Amino acid sequence: MLMEPYEIIISGKKLTVVPLDDGSYSILDGAKRIASLWLDVSAAGISWVAERISLQLAEQIGLLINAHEY
Repeated sequence: MLMEPYEIIISGKKLTVVPLDDGSYSILDGAKRIASLWLDVSAAGISWVAERISLQLAEQIGLLINAHEY
């Protein structure tokens, strides 16, 4: 079941999270996609990774996704 897009606020900025069929997320600032985000599971553990943004920001957004979805 695909979830509907929802908004998060990070550093005072409102972003839209769009869950995708493959388990990843598109992160939008208005109509502009600023990142793709997904969970990476490895021997070192589970972490959020992204294209186009820093790993630190990916982790912060990931925490907000977890809080919203779980």
